[in-house]
Amino acid sequence: MCGRYTLSSTPARINVRFEVSVDPDWKPSYNVAPGTNVIMIRADAETGERIGEAAYWGFTPGWFKPGGRTPRPINARSEGVASKPMFRNAFARRRCILPADGFYEWKKLDHGKQPWLIRLRDGDVFGFAGIYEPGNETTDNRPSCAILTTEANAMMQEIHARMPVILEPDNYARWLEPKQTHGVTLLPLLRPYQPDDLVSYPVSTRVNSVRNNDEGLLRPIAPA
Repeated sequence: MCGRYTLSSTPARINVRFEVSVDPDWKPSYNVAPGTNVIMIRADAETGERIGEAAYWGFTPGWFKPGGRTPRPINARSEGVASKPMFRNAFARRRCILPADGFYEWKKLDHGKQPWLIRLRDGDVFGFAGIYEPGNETTDNRPSCAILTTEANAMMQEIHARMPVILEPDNYARWLEPKQTHGVTLLPLLRPYQPDDLVSYPVSTRVNSVRNNDEGLLRPIAPA
């Protein structure tokens, strides 16, 4: 799964990597949490132009009732995204990319859970595969989104059984293409990322609290 991630890259770097224009005042975050605003990149349904905008992290279809207790999924399993009623229309018509430069996962130990940070080996920004819903009353008219997940690669298996889908840059255009609605051509993109291009290390349990959001969360610590 993916329940926290980092986006410390500058708006200028995000613009270059994803060929988009995001808010130049967007601030770095070292502990992006569900229920907050995140940067979402989508393609205009008519022109195909890429749009970078703020979105609510927590998938919220229009039929959700304001004030209701229906869970707002932050993740969607790629194995069922094309068929599950809650996600299938978004998968066919409303796909997005969520920029990140790291994500956290918690490894179960005898004495509790140890957070780990997973990043690209070169430290660059990358893109999670996502789906989104248009803004509605329950999200203050912000679009809402979820990150797709897949089975863990060989490196991640030591930490957790699943991982977020990280798209290859060459597949960004294919994933965002509004006219591409057939799952048979999209599902092959939802695969575990190559482990040789990733690094992972344990970090402070300070990341457990969403109140902590500083560069110190990225520092490695000695394994427990």
